[in-house]
Amino acid sequence: MRIGIDVDEVLAGLLPAIISYHNETHDTSLTREDFKTFNFWESWGGTQEESEQKVCDFFKSPHFKNIRPIEGSQDAVNILKEDHELFVITSRQDEIVQATIEWLNVHFPKTFSKIYFAGHYFSSNENSKTKKQICDFLKIELLIEDNINYALECKTSKRKILLLNQPWNQEQGLPKEIKRVHSWEEIIDSI
Repeated sequence: MRIGIDVDEVLAGLLPAIISYHNETHDTSLTREDFKTFNFWESWGGTQEESEQKVCDFFKSPHFKNIRPIEGSQDAVNILKEDHELFVITSRQDEIVQATIEWLNVHFPKTFSKIYFAGHYFSSNENSKTKKQICDFLKIELLIEDNINYALECKTSKRKILLLNQPWNQEQGLPKEIKRVHSWEEIIDSI
């Protein structure tokens, strides 16, 4: 099976790192539960522009360089790569493409057939593709994702989605093509 896997909060624990950075840098006491949306400014306050600057500053910090893999992801991906073709499909920003590739090579060496960067609202690349376009091009049969919007966009009758449970994806009544999972162990059991 051809499986697409997101990076942030699926393979990489971005949120704990950015929360730690924000709490230290801006004297806040945010927790994971404060993040009910991907619009960070709605969680930590300020404008969208200020939030984008905070994220760019975070990318330059030691917190970003020290992001840890999500619990169970390394073992699970090693199991999956034995019988499936794995692709990374992420919407990480253009300025961290190289850092993302290096992080994946350290934590998931020789694991993925290819790494794809989808269009993101920070993207300056007018030729970038959406996650759905990449999934369609690769004929992805299963996508492991945490963003409900991408899950809904990418699902088809031939493509199932495993939605890794997070505070920001608590919509009820998911379509039959989308299954909510709570851990990498449950992901393995669902495949």
